[in-house]
Amino acid sequence: MFTLDHSLHLPIPLARAWRLLADVDRCQDWHPFVMLKRDPDDPRKLTYTHRRRGRSRFSAEAELSKLDRHHAIAWRIAVPWLLEIEESFVVSKEAHGTCVVHSTRYAGMLASAFVPLFQRGLHRMLIATDKSLAAHVKRGSTMARYSQGKLK
Repeated sequence: MFTLDHSLHLPIPLARAWRLLADVDRCQDWHPFVMLKRDPDDPRKLTYTHRRRGRSRFSAEAELSKLDRHHAIAWRIAVPWLLEIEESFVVSKEAHGTCVVHSTRYAGMLASAFVPLFQRGLHRMLIATDKSLAAHVKRGSTMARYSQGKLK
């Protein structure tokens, strides 16, 4: 099993960071590589689509593997024994914002064979996702300030 981690600080309250991360149906607004869609009949079931530069690469069934309100969320795609990928976000309150620990965990025979070869690129994807999340938060903060109606 291989795990890659990256942390970032977001200058927003924990509740706002949590709302952003927990809204999996809108993760494509900030996640450059993943699009998720919940199954209306079973909210733990997801359709996971990996995309790159706006194009879909592949889609698979996934599951919401962890949902600990205001603390952690994770989704997992798996072909048992062959390849399992779990992406997670853990949030914690800081003095001036929120700390987010973003992790990807790889397990299975293919992970053992290929993840060490692609570890550097996978870590860059993790960092790119976090930069995209931070940029989305910054854009959202600016838009929120100006989107309120005029005071009368």
